[in-house]
Amino acid sequence: MEVRGVNFIPDTIDLSAYMDTPDFRAQVRSAADYREAVREKLRINPSGQQEYGSQILIDKARNTIYFKPKHVTAWVGYNGHRKSMFTSQVALDMAVQGEKVLIVSLEMDPDETLARMTRQATGAAVPADRIMDRFYDWSNERIWLFDHIGTISVDHAFALCRYFAEQHGGTHVFLDSMMMICASEEKLDEQKKFSTGLIRLAQETGLHVHVITHCRKPASAQGDTKVPTRYEIRGSGAISDQAHNVIAVWMNKAKYERLEENPNDLDAQAEPCAIVKVDKQRGSKWEGKLALWHHEASLRFCGDRTTPVEPYHFLSEFSTQDHEVSYEPDHFGG
Repeated sequence: MEVRGVNFIPDTIDLSAYMDTPDFRAQVRSAADYREAVREKLRINPSGQQEYGSQILIDKARNTIYFKPKHVTAWVGYNGHRKSMFTSQVALDMAVQGEKVLIVSLEMDPDETLARMTRQATGAAVPADRIMDRFYDWSNERIWLFDHIGTISVDHAFALCRYFAEQHGGTHVFLDSMMMICASEEKLDEQKKFSTGLIRLAQETGLHVHVITHCRKPASAQGDTKVPTRYEIRGSGAISDQAHNVIAVWMNKAKYERLEENPNDLDAQAEPCAIVKVDKQRGSKWEGKLALWHHEASLRFCGDRTTPVEPYHFLSEFSTQDHEVSYEPDHFGG
C-alpha cells in the first residue's frame, strides 16, 4: 500500500532482532547519579504546573491528562463506544506536540484508520484535495501505521515496539487492541505476561504505550448505560493493576436514541455525547470525568457543542470554505 506522505511498517518486516528482551541487571547506584533526572522531573514551567508529558488538546482536557515517556495507558470501553475513534484523535494530538506515533490497528484496514484520522485532522467529512495533501505531507515522519490485520503474538507486538523506538525514534505506540494480542480471556498467564512485559518494554524503550482493551460483558441489567471502571477490563486484572493510567471512553447511547425519536428534544441535545473518565493516573493527581461532544462530520470529540470545528493548526491556512461540511450544532449529536 502506498499513500503520499504516510509511513507504513509492512507485516513482512523481519523483527527477529527485536524479539529478545535485554538483560536487566540489578544496579546499585549513588543517589547523586539521579540528580539531573530528578531536576527535570521537578522542573516547574511558567504557569506553575509541573511538566508531566504530552496532553490531549481538547481545551477542557488541558492540564488534566498527561502521557509521560516510559508509561503505559490502558484505554477501556464497551464494544461500539468509539474507543478507537477517540484514541486516533489522541494520536493526532501527540503528533502535533512533536511525538512520533505508531498505530497498530489490528481490527481495521490502514486506509480506514487513515480516512478517520484525515477527517479528524481537517475537521471535514470530505476535505478538499489540497488540504488532504497538506495533512499527508505533514504526517510524514510523524505518524506510522503497521500494515497488518489479525492477531499477533505478545512477542511480536513487543518486537514491533522495539523496532519502532530504535529505527524510527518512536515515542508513542497505540496497540488496538489487547484481545488481538492476547486472544483468549481464559489464558490469564498470557495476559499477565503481556501486562508485565509491557511495563518493562516502556521502561526499556522510553515509549509511551497505549493499549486499547475491552470490557467484560455487563453483569447487571443496566448493561453499558454506566461509565465502566478499570475493574471491568475483560480477562485478567493485571493490565489495570500495572498500567500507569487507565482511561474509560463511554458513549451516551441513550441520548442518540432519544434524538432518533425526537430530533428536537432540547434536553437530549444538551447532554454530552461522551464521557472520558480518568480512573487512574500516576504522576498526576487529577482523576475525574470529562463531558465531551462528538462532531459527526469530522468524527472529532470536542469540549462543547457550539464552537466550530476547525482544522488542526498545521492546516489553519486553509479556509473552512474548503470543507464540504456544516458546523451547525446538530452535527454534534444535538
